[in-house]
Amino acid sequence: MDQMDILRALEHMPLFRGLPPGQKKILAVSAKEKNFPAGKMIILDSQEAKSLYVIVWGKVKIFKSSAEGKEQTIFIFGPGEPFCLTALTDEVSPASAMALDDTKIIYFPAGILEKVVREEPSILFNLLSLFSRRLKEVLTLVESISLKELPQRLATFLARSAILQKDGYVVELSFSHRELSKIMGTTPESLSRVFKKFAAQNILDVEGKIIIIRDYDALMRIASE
Repeated sequence: MDQMDILRALEHMPLFRGLPPGQKKILAVSAKEKNFPAGKMIILDSQEAKSLYVIVWGKVKIFKSSAEGKEQTIFIFGPGEPFCLTALTDEVSPASAMALDDTKIIYFPAGILEKVVREEPSILFNLLSLFSRRLKEVLTLVESISLKELPQRLATFLARSAILQKDGYVVELSFSHRELSKIMGTTPESLSRVFKKFAAQNILDVEGKIIIIRDYDALMRIASE
C-alpha cells in the first residue's frame, strides 16, 4: 500500500473519524504494513509492543494462554479494527494476537500516535469510547465464564449474535467451532454436545458456521437462567 492507499484506508476506520487531513497524513507517512498468513502469530503475550495495529483485511484473535496450554480467546477483530492499544501506555503486550485468516495490517509507532493525540483531541475521544466498549465486552466475558454454565454461556452468545432475517433468527459465525469453544472457555467436544442438545430440543439447527435459531424464546430462557 502506498501513502494514498493508507490515507483512503484511514478514512474508513472509526478510530480516526474526525481527524483532520493533516493529522491523517502524519499517520500515513509513518505507517508500515505487513501481511500474515492464517495461523501466524502477530505478537506474543508480554512481548515488547511499541505500535498500534489496525486490520486492513482479514481477522485477528486476541487471547491468553495458561502454562498448561489452555487458551482463552478474548476478542476477534476484523477489518478497520485496531488492537494493541496498550502500546500507548505500556511497553509490553498484555495478550497474544494471531491471524485467523490471511490478514493485512498497518501499524503506527506509538510515539507518532501520541503526538497526534496531543495535537488533536478528537482521536482521544474515539480512543476513550473504544476503551470503554472493550472493557464492557471483557466484563461481560468474565461474568459469563465465571457465573454461568456452558448452555447458558452459549445461549447468551447466540442470542446476542443473532440477526433477524425473513425466516427467523440466524447466526453466521466468522470463525470455526473450535475458535468458538475457546471464546466459551470450554472444549470443542463439550461445545458439540450442547449444540446437539439444543438441536434435539428443536431450539436450533447447525449447518457448519451457520446456526439457524428455531425457538428464540427458548434460547432466551436458557440464557437468563
